[in-house]
Amino acid sequence: MFFQLVLLAIGLMLVAFPRVLDGDPRQRHFRRLEELKNGADEAFFEERRALETYQPRGYWQTRVLGGLLIFIALSKVLFDK
Repeated sequence: MFFQLVLLAIGLMLVAFPRVLDGDPRQRHFRRLEELKNGADEAFFEERRALETYQPRGYWQTRVLGGLLIFIALSKVLFDK
């Protein structure tokens, strides 16, 4: 029962506050792009082109993970007898 409560709490936290796990991807994206424009070395081939082309991801992956943890916790509570 303790395990299910921990999963439920972590899932709710990830759904409600996704920044706790992931930080701010948009801020990191734009900060790194500015560093590259100011002459910083690229960490991998065509990093600058990739940052200019693709938008930073949002929080949907973190929220989906939280929803999945909530589903697993509730299903274990309801169907584990």
